Amino acid sequence: MPDTKVKKEVTRENFASFLAWLSPDDARAGEEYERLRFRLYTFFSQRRCRFSEELTDETINRVILKIGEEQIENKLAYCYGVARNVFRESLRKEREHLDIDEVAIAASAPEEKSFSRECLDKCLAELSPESRSLILDYFSEVRQAKIDLHRRISEKLEMSQTALRMRVMRIKKNLKLCVHECMS
Repeated sequence: MPDTKVKKEVTRENFASFLAWLSPDDARAGEEYERLRFRLYTFFSQRRCRFSEELTDETINRVILKIGEEQIENKLAYCYGVARNVFRESLRKEREHLDIDEVAIAASAPEEKSFSRECLDKCLAELSPESRSLILDYFSEVRQAKIDLHRRISEKLEMSQTALRMRVMRIKKNLKLCVHECMS
């Protein structure tokens, strides 16, 4: 199916009316144009676009071709709206065209030392009998049984469930450090 859109070109007259749209004063219009160009370039650069210059030019060209067709209240907001659309289009095009030279093959992850049951047993033995019993009981159930167990443990120790969790977290942290040191 042929492309039915007629690609309009920016003419010298279009560009002159665009500058007049930016500002009726010629010197000020040039400054406004440069400021707008810089803002749009920054917009695309911050989004890590590969072709920020080209996208900036495309945005300005689209604005130039549209300003005669509709009344625009906020010029900068309108330009950013066009830039957002140009950005989205560029993302779709980049997805279609993958540059094989830029594809990086991930290296295999370094092998981690396997978990040592001996180290865990050694570190559990170093805990106080009360802490060892608590940590083993705390992680002995799953799902609803686990919730009920935690409630019973907190009642037995006469502490809130939050305080119980904090206590278990501290024991678990020390246990983790001990196992890590043992494996090193």
